[in-house]
Order: sequence, then structure tokens, then C-alpha cells
Amino acid sequence: MLKPRNNQQQKMIIWILVFVLGLAGFITIVFAFRGSNSPEEDVNAVYTNAALTVEAQQLTLSASLPSATPTATLTATPFLTNTPFAIASLPLLATNTQSASVAVGCDNSVYISDVTIPDNTAVTPGQSMTKTWKVQNNGTCAWTATYKITFVAGNAMGGVATAIGQAVSPGQSVDISVAMVAPAAAGDASGTWRLTNDKAQAFGTPLTIVIKVGGTSGTAAKTVTPGGNTSTPTSASAASKPIAANNPTITLTCNLGGTGGAQYEHAGTLNWEDMSDNESGFRIYLNGAVIFTSSANVQSYTIPSGTFRDAGFVTTFGVEAFNSAGAANVANVSQTCP
Repeated sequence: MLKPRNNQQQKMIIWILVFVLGLAGFITIVFAFRGSNSPEEDVNAVYTNAALTVEAQQLTLSASLPSATPTATLTATPFLTNTPFAIASLPLLATNTQSASVAVGCDNSVYISDVTIPDNTAVTPGQSMTKTWKVQNNGTCAWTATYKITFVAGNAMGGVATAIGQAVSPGQSVDISVAMVAPAAAGDASGTWRLTNDKAQAFGTPLTIVIKVGGTSGTAAKTVTPGGNTSTPTSASAASKPIAANNPTITLTCNLGGTGGAQYEHAGTLNWEDMSDNESGFRIYLNGAVIFTSSANVQSYTIPSGTFRDAGFVTTFGVEAFNSAGAANVANVSQTCP
């Protein structure tokens, strides 16, 4: 039978193992540092290798971890400074509601004012009236006496194309009239007229008349003709046509001039006798066309200068008394130059 070892033997074995292990460790260290220049360099090398090893591990660990995708950062761009535009000073719009003047070649005109019958004037049905506009020649050519005021649109109210009856130089203003009769039916009525030259070409500002036709009774609106009298016809005085004018006479001054100096200028005075006491006025005709409308109680008309005719041209002037009931016969007189 074997006896158990004592404690002293066990301690001895332990110390021998410790020694052997220590010797093995010493030999290992010696072989590990063989060929080194110095112990300090060997130790430093160990530390360096250890550090590199740790760094490599960290890099490996970093590479293995998912990388965060960098988020694009918007760089705020400052807003552009608004540069205010230069605002041109615009002219005020004209308060006149009529259209702007339209030139035809060198002919042009512009509306100035209503001399008679302003817009929305109240009149009686069938009332005779003379509409007069003041216009200016704002073109570059003079107008002759045969230029006309011509109906364009709306209600002509019995008005006809009427010669302006005088020459008008550029920049000069003139009153232009048309004889009319208000509609028989009550309500609003309006018409538009334009100037036309010797070629029947319309030009300039449209000229309008706007009236309010009332009942059959009451005082009629006044009719005013430039250079004439103001009359207020009543329903009683307009019950019948006026008596025709009597004994028209004409004096013409025939002076050479015009185209090539071979035409004659027709100028002078037309006279007649007023035989009626109920006329609204007189229409003056030149070779069948109305060239002027006077007020009541007038007995002469000055023929304007500036109208030239060929030699032998027969000039016929007519005088017609009228009122709301109608017109009397035209009294004519003719003369030839030379």
C-alpha cells in the first residue's frame, strides 16, 4: 500500500515547477530580444508594435462599422436685393370722353367744347335746334370753306352734311354747326359726326350730340347760334311752317388766285328779307349743300374768303327758313365769276 506524500514533498514539487517556468520565461525573453542594438530600443520597438497593433485594430473596427452617409448641407444664398425700376411719369388721361383726334394726311382736328346743346340737354319732341361744336385745326394744312361736318353714326336727327363755310388755318379754332330736329318720341337720342375734307375723307375728333327728349309740353331748350340771337321757341309759335325768305341778293368779289392763279375767289355778302315771325333760324345753302345755320331774325350771311372756283363757275346760294313744323321754300340767288 502506497503512503500519501507529505506536505514538504508537495512544496518542493511546486517550487521546482516555478523555477522551471521562470527559466523557460527567461530563455524566451532572451531569444525574443536577440539582435537588438540596446535594451531601450528593444523596449521601444515593443511599445511601437503594440501601438501599431492597436491602431490597426481600431482601423479594422472602424472599417467594419457602417459608415454614416453625410447629409448635404445647404448653403443659404442671400436674397438678391430688388432694384426698383424707374417709373416714367405718365400724363394724366384727358377728362373729355370723346375719342382722340385721327389725322388723314395733313388734315386733323381736335374737339374743344360744346358751344350749344351740351350733353344731356333736355329738349321737346320735334324741337328744331342747332348743334355747334368748337374745334381746332391741329393739322398742318388749312381747311377750305367746302370742308364739311358729316354724319357718322347714331341718330342724325334730320341733320345733313354741312360745309364749314370758312377757311381755317392750322392752329385756328372755329365753330361748326349743324341744323337738326329732335326726335318725335321721348327718350335719349345721340349722334356722332366727323369733319371731312374735299376728298370726302373723315378726320379728327368724333363730335357728338346727346339729348334727352321730354314730353310734348313745357318750355323748349334755347337754341344758340354763334354770332346770332338766342331764341326760345314755344309750341304755339312752332305750330306752322315759317314764311319763306324774300328777295335774296348776293355781292361777290371775284379775285384771281387759287391753282395756277387762274381761279377766282368767291367772297362777299348774302342778304334776304325775313318775312316770318316764327322761324327757328335760317339754313344757308351753297349749290345745294348746307354751309351754315343762323338763328332767328337774321337777314345776312358773310361769305368767307378762301373759296376758289374756275372761271364761269355758277355759285348758287339759298336761304331756307325753318322751325319744328318744317321748312319753307328755299330762296335762291346765283352769280358767276368773272
